[in-house]
Amino acid sequence: MPSPFSHPWQYGATFSQVQAASLGLPWREVYEALLADLEVKRLRLVAYWPLVEPADGEFDWADLDYQMDQAAAHGAQVILTIGRKVPRWPECHEPEWLKGYSETEKQNRVMVLVAVTVARYRDHPALKMWQLENEPLLEFGQCPPADRAFLAREEGIVRAIDGQHRILITDSGELNSWLPAAAYGDVLGTTMYRSVWSGRRNRPFRYDYLFPAWLYRAKARLVKVWHGKDVLISELQGEPWGARPFTEMTREERAANFSQARFVAIRRFALRTQLPEAYWWGSEYWYWEKTLQKNPDFWELARGMF
Repeated sequence: MPSPFSHPWQYGATFSQVQAASLGLPWREVYEALLADLEVKRLRLVAYWPLVEPADGEFDWADLDYQMDQAAAHGAQVILTIGRKVPRWPECHEPEWLKGYSETEKQNRVMVLVAVTVARYRDHPALKMWQLENEPLLEFGQCPPADRAFLAREEGIVRAIDGQHRILITDSGELNSWLPAAAYGDVLGTTMYRSVWSGRRNRPFRYDYLFPAWLYRAKARLVKVWHGKDVLISELQGEPWGARPFTEMTREERAANFSQARFVAIRRFALRTQLPEAYWWGSEYWYWEKTLQKNPDFWELARGMF
């Protein structure tokens, strides 16, 4: 089918090795399909702590090297997410060997992780920008309370090792004002969810009228005036958000929450915000639908978008 999308330079995608594997998908196959079939040229990748440091002081970069090298081979640019709080549940990803450490000790180990990761990839040809933590000032997930002083220390480490690449700090598009988060980093990234599950109503709840496109524009202008920083969409909803994981929903339940028409509508909404870039959240879901559910519609809708 012809793609309803245009302006391909504006769109990228988040890819999570952890999410792909949790869906029972061969993660390298999913990643290669994003690069070769959908021709994604802007990626948000994740340095998951349990994967890159599976044992105390012992680093394994094979999987992340592969992702970065494949991006470079396909002419794609990467926002590399680093730290402890990174995309996908439980939000804060800690290796098993960290159990029993105090929070102060954990923070010290996070700073080592950040320093080693930045030193390894600062000269990689695919690297476009660092993302430091994921929504670090949002109280969400299985994480300790937000710590602004620690975030500032992490930022200082990144800048000391790599003075060339900008730092992206992300925040909730619907739950926070952005101004506190925009005090850090060089660029602000916002989430953009239009259909979420309402436990109170026991059905999908849509933000269509509560958060119109002009509100995102206004918040972005305020960030520009107050902090002099640009705003992009770091997480644009591209999968269902229900009362339980989409793998446990029926096709009808998934469609009620996030249909193909909804996919197109969210893309059009993102364009109306006039923010310059948007990174889709849910590329693994599109491939799961295509291969395991025999429903290629989302994958085909995304074709030509990048």
